Amino acid sequence: MSKTSFLGAGTLAAFLAVAGLAVVAVSPDAVAQTQGGWRKELADKAAQAQAAGQKGNYSEAIRLLKEAKAKAPLSAQEEQGINELMIWAASGAKDHKLVLATVDERLATGRVTGADLTRKMRLKATTHYALRDYRNAAAAFEKLGGSLTADDLALLATSQMQLGNNAGAAITIERAIAANDKAGRTAKNAALLEMLYSAYAKTNNDAKRMQTLNRWIAVAPKASTFKYLANSYEVESNRDPVVMINIYRLGAAKNILSGDHYGKYAEAALDLSSPGEAVAALEKGIAAGAIKKDDRNNRLLADAKSQVERIKATLAQQEAEAKAIATGEPSAKLATAYFTLKNYPKASEAARSAVSKGNLKRADDVHMMLGISLANGKKSAEAKKAFTAAAAANGKTRGVANLWSSLTG
Repeated sequence: MSKTSFLGAGTLAAFLAVAGLAVVAVSPDAVAQTQGGWRKELADKAAQAQAAGQKGNYSEAIRLLKEAKAKAPLSAQEEQGINELMIWAASGAKDHKLVLATVDERLATGRVTGADLTRKMRLKATTHYALRDYRNAAAAFEKLGGSLTADDLALLATSQMQLGNNAGAAITIERAIAANDKAGRTAKNAALLEMLYSAYAKTNNDAKRMQTLNRWIAVAPKASTFKYLANSYEVESNRDPVVMINIYRLGAAKNILSGDHYGKYAEAALDLSSPGEAVAALEKGIAAGAIKKDDRNNRLLADAKSQVERIKATLAQQEAEAKAIATGEPSAKLATAYFTLKNYPKASEAARSAVSKGNLKRADDVHMMLGISLANGKKSAEAKKAFTAAAAANGKTRGVANLWSSLTG
């Protein structure tokens, strides 16, 4: 038999390296029956299995390797080389049970250590996960300890949620998010935050659930996420008009409004004497097909436009009243007028005056208008201060104020 029928050290090392497996040392000059710890017959079988697997014939590779394993007892070198090839062939064949059995056989030898042990435990965990054996998947992942990657943690958290351990999953997901942040993979956190939202919802942790919503929309500002946000704040605030209009303003600013949110935004804007916002919401909603272009909505749009014209016509009078009256409400009304006309510098000026004078019905509303006006003027640091003041002025507004602050920069 020529030595080319043996699994040479260079060939096997290169093959196993590609497969991500441990390198087995086999002498390329082996001519004796047991040189290098390999029997010639088994080395031939391993070489044939390797060739079959490289051609995609994993079932043939497995058959040959099983024949080799039948020649027990195997030397340490034979066991390692044949079982590593078996893991590779079984993985290629998607024979998950054979992968697990072979990994366990390797681990049972006590000769798997260091980085190779970590790889084996990860393979065991992910294979259990592929089989939807979440209990054993979680157990295997947990044995990885400090070697858990963000992706490992995501699979562990999913396994925990499948097992009903939502509190444990929340902790695991937070670890995965932190790992992604550290690795500069924040884009990966959108799916994790969706999972985290679900975990906190299932544990009735409303405070954490709402915090997670804010984090989620910051990472994934899109219409599907905004639906969760708007619906949750609607319930959380009991449809508080100041809270909701500032949620819709955020959706409009990020261009993620959809469905009935256009109409709700328009209604909220009209209720708070901001017809310019109502006009914009109605027009965008009609253009998007979310609002019917019927007689009712046409009349509503026309009425909102006429209110805008009345505001323009009375600006001078409102300015005079705001200047003459010592309390803040006339200035707050003036701030709203300028805000609805998108004159953000003037809106900021009037809002500052209103805050300075005080005695406001909804100080949080004025602080939010000030913050958004400043944000539109690219004055991020000042805007954040205004949002902080809005959060302090009313507990109901704290969540949306913090959200605006986190998205301003």
